[in-house]
Amino acid sequence: MNFWRGLIPVIFLLSSLLSFGQQEDNLAFNKKVTLDVKSETIAAVLEQITEQIHYFFSYDPVTVNADKKIDLSVKETPLKDVLDRIFDRRFLFQVLQDQIIITRQQSVNFSAEKEEKPENKPVYLTIAGKVVEKDTNDPVSWASVSLFGKAIGTISNVDGDFEIKIADSLRVDTVVFSCLGYKQQKFRAETLIQDNLRVYMQPVPIKLSEVKVTAVDPELVIEKMLGKVSQNYTGAPVIMTSFYREVLKQDKDYINVSEAVMEILKASYEDPNKEDRVKFIKGRKSPDVRPFQWVDFKIQGGPYYITKLDVIKTMDTFLDPEFRSYYRYSVEQVIDYNDRDTYVIRFKPKEKVNYPCYEGKLFVDMDSYALVHAEFGLGRVGLKFARKSLIKKKPKNFNVRPLDVNYEVTYRNFDGKWYFNTAKTSVKFRVRSKNDNINSIFHSTSDLLVTDLRKDDGVRYKKNELFSPKDIFTDIIVGYDKDFWGDYNIIQPSEDLRKALKKFYNKSESRGVPDAPDSHNDPDNIKFSAN
Repeated sequence: MNFWRGLIPVIFLLSSLLSFGQQEDNLAFNKKVTLDVKSETIAAVLEQITEQIHYFFSYDPVTVNADKKIDLSVKETPLKDVLDRIFDRRFLFQVLQDQIIITRQQSVNFSAEKEEKPENKPVYLTIAGKVVEKDTNDPVSWASVSLFGKAIGTISNVDGDFEIKIADSLRVDTVVFSCLGYKQQKFRAETLIQDNLRVYMQPVPIKLSEVKVTAVDPELVIEKMLGKVSQNYTGAPVIMTSFYREVLKQDKDYINVSEAVMEILKASYEDPNKEDRVKFIKGRKSPDVRPFQWVDFKIQGGPYYITKLDVIKTMDTFLDPEFRSYYRYSVEQVIDYNDRDTYVIRFKPKEKVNYPCYEGKLFVDMDSYALVHAEFGLGRVGLKFARKSLIKKKPKNFNVRPLDVNYEVTYRNFDGKWYFNTAKTSVKFRVRSKNDNINSIFHSTSDLLVTDLRKDDGVRYKKNELFSPKDIFTDIIVGYDKDFWGDYNIIQPSEDLRKALKKFYNKSESRGVPDAPDSHNDPDNIKFSAN
């Protein structure tokens, strides 16, 4: 059994030296291709090329018309010449490992018209403010903000800031604020539409006195939790609207911010072999807020892999009975979690276990035995294994070592079932090179938030619409529009991140470079292709 289960995003590092990139490009673009197709879609043609040269193609669904049909006949022709015949000069091709990324060349003269709002488009209310602790006034990070009895929601950011958009018809509904370690707060939505809104959260005490924690068998709790998966989690597939953000820092500087709205076709928990599918809806990214120094850092398959943090579905080692003997479990405490008594089970690898085990905490609802929250990461032994698994490529003479690998996942109760709700990854690497006098830390964070869900309507995503493990998210998303999201709910950027992006905007405006257009206005709006 594969321990990693695709759970951890695959990381690789590429030398930023021009000669390195040229060698890799030439190897791919000089490969010979033979085709004889009539009235075939571009997507189908690219798949035929992949079969011949064993390189995969990734492109943004709003930049390439992959459904366009073409005629093409070539024999033993270099790939670059073939691509130039398929695409026009507005496109660039970049080779990354076994992928060819197709992107549109950036232009400072955007002529796309603004999207016209339909007359029947629903009116939305925006509720924005800060969630803080009542006694200390400190920000409450990652608090859930949702409509009672509905699947609409968001979370506060690290500074406690939040913004939720709801249809005007829901103004009399109840907005619920909840967070681990705090008492739930409920308000009528329309009463929250005010300037400088602050929502005060009251800490709740640990309930050690109500339960004799030492008498609780943690492995028995886990067994009951696994035995009730079919009762606690949906047996039918659902479609989740979600927001995804990748942020990369080098030392103290932001390098890149990429974001997207996606749909997740969440497979039934009753079929563990059925994978979730992730479909791109719309996305944006900042041009590098600050250029890379020395190396170029890429994350492979981020949107695909973050859904694997649904540990109830992936059944990772700390839950899998096959690996149970590798771990030591203890019931640490009983807490109030969203006004419900909840076990906190700590787990860590046993001594002298030479295996990449996690350590962390499981939060299990005492009444239903549902896993409602999990936070876990790799210890010293796990990081040793991660060094080999995470780093797929690095420049010669560079020492790359993972420093910190942590994950977090939460589930939300809706209509009596628990649903995958948020996921977070945080990965730090130290990059050193004695020859070049380099010593730098890269920090990659990814956040996924499910903002709405609905029953599966029976529509099946095509293969070329989906994110795959090979896709490099930051290279297939282009353009950054400050007013991009419209009525979609997102995670508000932190104050630190806003400052970094503000510097970028100011520099762009001083150079006379306007914002990128909303990608939905692009005439080549098509579906996302992974292969």
